Amino acid sequence: MNDTDWMRHALVLAARAESEGEVPVGAALVRDGEIIGEGWNRPIGTHDPSAHAEMLALRDAARRVGNY
Repeated sequence: MNDTDWMRHALVLAARAESEGEVPVGAALVRDGEIIGEGWNRPIGTHDPSAHAEMLALRDAARRVGNY
């Protein structure tokens, strides 16, 4: 996959955010051609002002990798 493919995936995540009534933003963290973290905006639904796509992608990556 290339950068365009990864951006398309982020747009799919953004569409998920929009379907949940959130601002449509998605984020994917890729390392060595593999997604290690992903997220979409969820501050409204989670009542968490820090639940932005980028932050959730970082948290997801930390869980998957087992490190911060």
